Amino acid sequence: MRKFFNQLSLMLVASVIFAACSNDKVELGKPVVGSGEAYANFANYWQYYSNHLKFYKNFEAFDTDARQMPADSFMAKYSTGKYAVYKYIARDTVVQYKLEKLKPDVEENIINQLRAQAFTDYRSYQKKGKPLVGFNYVDLDGKSYTPENTRGKFVIMKFWFVGCVPCVQEMPELNEIVAKNKNRNDILFLSIALDPEPNLRKFLAKTKFDYKTVGNKKDYVADTLLINQFPTHLVIGKDGNVMGVCSWVRELKDMLGGTGVRI
Repeated sequence: MRKFFNQLSLMLVASVIFAACSNDKVELGKPVVGSGEAYANFANYWQYYSNHLKFYKNFEAFDTDARQMPADSFMAKYSTGKYAVYKYIARDTVVQYKLEKLKPDVEENIINQLRAQAFTDYRSYQKKGKPLVGFNYVDLDGKSYTPENTRGKFVIMKFWFVGCVPCVQEMPELNEIVAKNKNRNDILFLSIALDPEPNLRKFLAKTKFDYKTVGNKKDYVADTLLINQFPTHLVIGKDGNVMGVCSWVRELKDMLGGTGVRI
């Protein structure tokens, strides 16, 4: 935890330096539809968040005074849970996010959800552009996967557990993606499950899931990767670095757009 707050402090210092050194002022575009009512109630907040806040994609970041800031520093501030985020669209459909101090009349359930989500989003964002920690797996068939033997491939990963209803519900759609890319040698579909291997074998004997599956990773997922929402999808690019992290199949498809992976 001390390491996290040290990183947070460095990000906030970087924000000040960035503002002082930047000569080119970038203007905010127009707010997306629904921004004015985004934090009026929980239903509005969750719809706005789900539809518009995609931190796995590239974006321009702005502080509360509408001044551009580094995306890393933006995410660090957002992670404190004290800020609302609003989406703007600028020239050539560039996505912009702007911080606003949470208003005192925002519902408590929104505040609680925002704090939890902001912390998770920041942890996911920190993985981008870096090798995945602890990437050394053996699947249920005894095949091993490492950064060395997967270099030059897209590694499309799903983190889940048997008792997660949304995790199971999305499997048919994921199987469709696997089928569309069945002749590709440069794509690996890999699932990392929390459950012990015997439980997984029993489940997979009745439920079709075409990802290669690694079991018994509860401690690794929670303590090393700090993933606490399920399902979670993560994509590693051909360079061996994480491209992005997201929650739902529709976001996974969005993230894979332009990569050549058939979705």
